[in-house]
Amino acid sequence: MFDLEKLSKKELRRGKWLTILALFIGVGAISPVQAAASSALTAGLLVAIFVAPKTVLRWILPLALIAATWSFSGVSWLLQIVLTVAVIGARQVLVGHVQAPTKLTTQTKLKINGQGLNKRDLTVFKAVFNRTNDSVTHAEQLLTETNGLRKIAAETEVIRYARGVVKELADDPTQLTDADDFVYTHLPNMEKILMTYHDIISHEMIDESDKQQLAAARDVLRQLADQIQQDYRRITRDDITSLQDQLDTAKRTMRK
Repeated sequence: MFDLEKLSKKELRRGKWLTILALFIGVGAISPVQAAASSALTAGLLVAIFVAPKTVLRWILPLALIAATWSFSGVSWLLQIVLTVAVIGARQVLVGHVQAPTKLTTQTKLKINGQGLNKRDLTVFKAVFNRTNDSVTHAEQLLTETNGLRKIAAETEVIRYARGVVKELADDPTQLTDADDFVYTHLPNMEKILMTYHDIISHEMIDESDKQQLAAARDVLRQLADQIQQDYRRITRDDITSLQDQLDTAKRTMRK
C-alpha cells in the first residue's frame, strides 16, 4: 500500500498527472464504442484537474472507474458487480486510507518532578519542557520522511538520545542548565534544518546545486546528532560518576 501521507508533494503531483493522463488515454480508447463510459471517465478527468492529488488518487480515480464500469453497454450486471468489487479492492490495497501513526505520548507519560521548585519556576520549566518535547516529536516525524533521513536516524540513534535528555529533565528539572545547548541550540537547529530540507525536496525540480545543499544538510544533521549524544552524556555524567565512586568504594572494601 502507498502511504499517501508520507509521499512528498512532488510525488503526489506526479501521481495526480499520471492519473489524469491514464484517464485521457482511456477516454480516447473507449469513446468510439462506449460513449457513456467515456463520458464517465471524462467527468473524472475534469474533476481530477481541480482537486488535490490525494483526493484524485484515493477517490476520483476509483469512482470514475466504477462509474465507467456501470456505464458499459452489453455487460451483465454480475460482471459489473465483480468489476466494481475489484476496483474497490485495488483501491484499498494500493491507496486506501492508512491509519495515522499513534501520536507519541511521551509528554503525557513523563511526570515532571517539581520538588524544590517554586510555582513560578515550575511554570517556566514546564513551558520550556513542553516546547522541547514537542520539538523532539516533530524532529522524529521529519526523520521518517525520506530514506536518507531514516538512515541518519537509525545510524545515530539521535531520537533515542534526545528522548533520554527529555526524560532526565523531567526527573530533575534543575539539570536544565546542563542541557541548555540541547534545548536552545542543537535541537532547534536540527528541527529548522529538517523543515527546510523537506521544503527543498518538495520542489518540482531539483538541480545539482540543490542536491549538493541537501547532502551538506545531511552532514550537518549527523554532526548535530553527535552533539545531542554528547548533550545526553553531559546530563547523565553525575550518575556515571556516582556509580564509579560506588564501585571504587566496593572494591576497596573487598580488599580489606
